[in-house]
Amino acid sequence: MIGVMLSILILTGINPRVSPDRMSTFTLSGGYGNRTGSNPVSGSIAVRTNLVVHLSKSLEIGLDGGVYNIEQEQYPGLEDYSLKKGIIHAGAIGRYISQGTRWRYFMEIGCGYYSWNQNFLGYSSGGGLRYYPAESNYFYCLEGKWHDNIQNLSEPSPGFFTITAGLGLSW
Repeated sequence: MIGVMLSILILTGINPRVSPDRMSTFTLSGGYGNRTGSNPVSGSIAVRTNLVVHLSKSLEIGLDGGVYNIEQEQYPGLEDYSLKKGIIHAGAIGRYISQGTRWRYFMEIGCGYYSWNQNFLGYSSGGGLRYYPAESNYFYCLEGKWHDNIQNLSEPSPGFFTITAGLGLSW
């Protein structure tokens, strides 16, 4: 997969130069997640992690996962509908990171498997900010993301947002 992506980038004239001392990044973050809308239910803890490889100094692709303690919105007339609290997510992400010294913003988009009251294919998009202390392999991150359903669009939307902060390590 990475070889195909690199080939496409090289053939289109983009020559990715990967810094030899920073080939991969792992992040772990925690924060808050909840639904929006006219009848939001209780939101709670959101924990996310990802492991990515650098295609260039600005582009990353990799694996993303999370656990979110959010209840399904209750819909009138569906009292017998079994509501499950908690969402599990596993998928892939692509991320663009700005160039800079210590402060860098990033944008990301991903897709993957979500398990809630049903299993579905979903997407996530968002962005954030990273702070890199001088001459270190670690960084601090703050991000906001929106997660939603791209499968079963006729069903009530399980969309929700997360705001997390955490620590990352590059090697």
